[in-house]
Amino acid sequence: MSLSSYYAMWSLFISPFFSEDQDDKRGIKLISRKQVFVLFFLALSIGCSSPPAQQPSPGERLNTAREHMEKHHYELALKSLEELKPVTMGTKLGGEVQFLLAENKSLQRKHAEAEVDYRAYLTLYPEGPFSEKALYMTAFSKVKQIKKTSIGFFTLRSYIPHDRDISTLVEAGSLFEQYLDRYPSGEWKNQAEEMADELRKKEGEHLLEIISFYLKKKQPKAALARTQQLLKGDYPDPIMTRARELAVRAGKLLSAEVDAGSP
Repeated sequence: MSLSSYYAMWSLFISPFFSEDQDDKRGIKLISRKQVFVLFFLALSIGCSSPPAQQPSPGERLNTAREHMEKHHYELALKSLEELKPVTMGTKLGGEVQFLLAENKSLQRKHAEAEVDYRAYLTLYPEGPFSEKALYMTAFSKVKQIKKTSIGFFTLRSYIPHDRDISTLVEAGSLFEQYLDRYPSGEWKNQAEEMADELRKKEGEHLLEIISFYLKKKQPKAALARTQQLLKGDYPDPIMTRARELAVRAGKLLSAEVDAGSP
């Protein structure tokens, strides 16, 4: 309907009440021209206004976040996922949103943040469809925080350094062992075994260094205690062989101290 048609209809409707700001003899308050135009355009705007655009559903927004990640638009995906997290908490989509948050940060090499989000997924959705990868990636993220990079001839090599505090290294190894116990035929079985062996070797090498330190300081009792600790573990054969050799040295040193103290 045209604008003129709307106006004509309104004129017919309100003509009995229309006057130049005067009262009807019957006591009815008549309306002015100005009020007519205000009412007319108000009704017109209401009648012609379009309904608000429909907002995308959480599922549609999650699809958009997936597409952003596939295109490596990680910041856009992260923004969408963080907005979806409170909306989908406790719903069927909530687990995937939490998992994708962790994946997003891992792909951006924010390994400490990724570890936190993988752990959150395992806590909130322990039997969820992404539990296997979340457990593996928790351990992987932990190792990534330990590893350093060295520069060689035309190459970059990552390695696990020798640190005094190996608690993080031990925790990472324990996580890989946990993965292997829970998923003996898991998708990342080979990688987990390889990393668990490397971390166990680093732990054994660290203990050997401590034993050698005690021997240099002429502290055979402390060296023997560490040797016994190492020999009870499951370390590679070369480390176990070296531990036995150091145990013999510590035993001889202790015997010499006892002999020297004898009357």
